Amino acid sequence: QEIKTFAKEKIKNHIWELLIAAFVTNFITQFTIGSGIKYVDGEFTASYSIPVGVFLYFVTVGFALYMRKFLNDEERNLKDLFNYSSDFVRCLLSNILQSIFIALWTLLLIVPGIIKAIGYTLTPLLLASDKYKDLDPMQIIKKSQEIMNGHKMDYFVLQLSFIGWHL
Repeated sequence: QEIKTFAKEKIKNHIWELLIAAFVTNFITQFTIGSGIKYVDGEFTASYSIPVGVFLYFVTVGFALYMRKFLNDEERNLKDLFNYSSDFVRCLLSNILQSIFIALWTLLLIVPGIIKAIGYTLTPLLLASDKYKDLDPMQIIKKSQEIMNGHKMDYFVLQLSFIGWHL
């Protein structure tokens, strides 16, 4: 409740700016994901190319950068959503490692995969943070897990509280 109250106060006079940034990010994400879903012979199939997945991750990191600038009252614009080129290799390797780890944990069982995915949630935010610029991709992922230790259930419940917004 405390986080939601803080967020409501922070966005009060900036709602349209943030909605536009979120809409652009969401549109790009849904458009590229939707392009990989096909209905053939009575079945839905999904096929995604690696470049599409990489691009989506960069947009996620760009949105994290945009939101970091917003929270710190720094100058920002929609170009920030695509401002990943300076850190291309680190973002790419983080995305690949994170995907591999989640896939391996999911092979074990679905629940451990979900738990690990929640533990890696902060990876894009850490990549967008100046504070962690010196960490390599593996260290970024470990830092995300370390920060999320003891907070995974809180995060899960917070996400559940936004189901209405997502729908």
